[in-house]
Amino acid sequence: MKKTFIWIILMLIPSIFADVEEISNYNLTVDLSNEHITNVITIKNIANYPIVPGIGELRLQKEEIKRFLIIPIPFIKEKKPIEIENLKGYYIINNQEHNLDVNVSYKDSYSVIEYQIWEPIDKGEEITLVIEYNADVVDDGILFKTVTIPVGCDLNIKRFNINFKTNYHLTYQEPSGNSFQIPKNRLLIIKAEFSILPLPKLPIYGHVLFWLAVIVILIAIFVFIELRRRGER
Repeated sequence: MKKTFIWIILMLIPSIFADVEEISNYNLTVDLSNEHITNVITIKNIANYPIVPGIGELRLQKEEIKRFLIIPIPFIKEKKPIEIENLKGYYIINNQEHNLDVNVSYKDSYSVIEYQIWEPIDKGEEITLVIEYNADVVDDGILFKTVTIPVGCDLNIKRFNINFKTNYHLTYQEPSGNSFQIPKNRLLIIKAEFSILPLPKLPIYGHVLFWLAVIVILIAIFVFIELRRRGER
């Protein structure tokens, strides 16, 4: 089982601008059918003078159980970058859409989507970034799909909205809800599970309950057969 991590990290130039911006709205949409991710990020200038956003990054990372050939090694995990495909982006300022300078690079343990914006934002004004890509962020099982998305930033995120697009049934989410406020330098970890089975929303992962129930049923059948066999002697 893998775990996928998504960070948003805004790196400003120069660094003294760190407290003059905030993310007024951040919409993250994850399409589970094709693992397409759309980030819509609105940055607001809260300073008394114009500022330039500069360079920003989205970082993605997956965590998997380490294997020797095809054999999993218990309790040993390794972090890896995620392959990014179909990357594109644009930004909107003053009701005008512009192409966004965006590219991807790969480090030893994570992937980096870097964008650059050198257009100034006036006092109290906002700029909206739209960054889309495909990435392997969903852990697919036979009956269940799971995803783990931590989101954090060095800016305050006033409103973070997450939306999962899928025909599957939501069986578990922690924390529940779709809208959150994230203080700067804090990490919000959203865990969600979806199933092809028409199950209700559960207090724990559905796949845990499902396979536990299967094991209990198999044990009960085995005990019943064994008792019946002994009774026939």
